Amino acid sequence: MLLAAGRLSLCCGQDTNVAVTPDADSFVRSLAPDDNYGAAGALSVSGSAATNSMGQQNGLFDTLVRFPMWDLAASLNATFGSNGWVVTGLALNLTENATPNNAIFNRGIGAFEVRWIASNGWIEGSGNPRQPTDDGVTYQDLGSILNPAVDASLGYFTNSGVSELESFPLPLASALVSNILAGADLSLYLTAASPAVGFTFNSRDFSDPGAWPSLAMQISAKPAARISSIERVGPGKVAIRFSTASNWNYAVQAVPGLPTGPTQAWSNVFTVLARPADGQAVFLDDTTNRQTFYRLAVTR
Repeated sequence: MLLAAGRLSLCCGQDTNVAVTPDADSFVRSLAPDDNYGAAGALSVSGSAATNSMGQQNGLFDTLVRFPMWDLAASLNATFGSNGWVVTGLALNLTENATPNNAIFNRGIGAFEVRWIASNGWIEGSGNPRQPTDDGVTYQDLGSILNPAVDASLGYFTNSGVSELESFPLPLASALVSNILAGADLSLYLTAASPAVGFTFNSRDFSDPGAWPSLAMQISAKPAARISSIERVGPGKVAIRFSTASNWNYAVQAVPGLPTGPTQAWSNVFTVLARPADGQAVFLDDTTNRQTFYRLAVTR
């Protein structure tokens, strides 16, 4: 399901695949550090050895892409309930243009890095290769946008060098997933990891929306975390029973005495790791003269 910025529609179900397109994207260029290219129909990542179709080196290229997450999070909360869903898969989809017709773009196959960045305040701008502007993000702005102490690398990837849709699987990094769950704008930064890379791909200003960048996500509904029964089963023993859903981890947690509030420290006393099928679980605990409260936690 392709969900353009500001247009979101989900159908009911336990699992769903969604994709969000950007509300801003731009490439920046080292040989024109004051120029903005936010309205170009293409984006680019280029290293120091990549050249254009005429053998000319046009400098380093980096790309910034921002995805709006508020509508997605709101729709998923409405469908699955607040905090009732998790992200179980992520991929960045980009449509490569291996032979760009503008000589500003370098060409070449090589590695590039994708980073989640904390900064979302950069401005897309209205410049393009034929008429650059100064009303948006530029190469010289990167120093104030990037924060190595906070930003998180999502891995290294290689373009195909063929004009085609390419999907780059992203890890479920905690900063990235938390960003999605919170419904906050999500920015990615793409930069060269090898001198040879000259990766040009369509932007959100490309004529065909189906070939825009997209962040594809696999979403799963959390199963109910419910203890079905707690009963004595013999001298000094209590049985805690609950149902398990496939591919989820379960933890019986306990606290002595009446819980004092949401910051109460609960301890894991029994865990069931993910299984390929639904099932039942039982935990036998020792009884004491003190009150013990139990709850069930579910994670993926």
